[in-house]
Amino acid sequence: MEATVTTESMTGYGSGQRPLRGGTLTVEARSVNHRFLEASVRGPRWSLPLEGEVREAIKARFARGRFDVYLRLDESANGAPALDPAAARAFVDSLRALGRELGLPGEVDLPLLAAFRDALRPQEPSFAEEELRGPLLGALGEALESLAGMRRREGGALDRDLLGHLGEVERICAEIRGRVPEAREAIQARLRERLLKLAEGLALDAGRLEQELIYAAERGDISEELSRLASHIAQFRGMLAAPGPAGRKLDFLVQEMNREANTVASKSGDLPLTQRAVDLKSAIERIREQVQNVE
Repeated sequence: MEATVTTESMTGYGSGQRPLRGGTLTVEARSVNHRFLEASVRGPRWSLPLEGEVREAIKARFARGRFDVYLRLDESANGAPALDPAAARAFVDSLRALGRELGLPGEVDLPLLAAFRDALRPQEPSFAEEELRGPLLGALGEALESLAGMRRREGGALDRDLLGHLGEVERICAEIRGRVPEAREAIQARLRERLLKLAEGLALDAGRLEQELIYAAERGDISEELSRLASHIAQFRGMLAAPGPAGRKLDFLVQEMNREANTVASKSGDLPLTQRAVDLKSAIERIREQVQNVE
């Protein structure tokens, strides 16, 4: 049986509609990644009393992300057009001034004024909270459900990518672990050769020399780092499979993985190991980039 994907992205879009006083109320919701949860509502003035309820509905459903919600009502719900006296006067004064400047004949009359769209504007409706609440929250619920579906689909793709990168990290760690004995011998051989060259003509205590070589090998030992990386990988997989938001925990875990990878690189002392440690850091960085969009 295929495992259920629980990872959710923070990227999504959804829209919903409800009838409202002979018109159609449309709610659009967009979300992108964010460390915390923030919600912004943009709509006509009549929606202001219910903006708090819109934000609470988002917070009740999601844990992280930057949400932008847009509200609009089609013009069929607006009142009859009303004259905007200030806009009409400005239009007439501007035309008369232009006529005088260019020496053009003619007068500004009512038919010409009526053709100026900004002189007649639809009256913005007003709604009681009781009339608005049902349609607004209904359209919002539809938009958030659609947005959540998109976040789940994006989360499935994220989950596959993360598991792929995690497998790469595991493979590199296995290669590093397999290289460690050979690398230790190579490091000790180089160190022995260097010490013998420096001490050429001097009497050396063979026992003390071997002891120093052992100390040098211990200082470069990366077995603990590799064990912790294996533990972090197991925890990462467990968090991905567990229900609920895990983005912040995964972000912290990736930081710990990167810390261990840096230590492996600094301790390696062996070119092939160093090269694989660089590959390890690159793979972990790819995981970090993807984790930024996990809820």
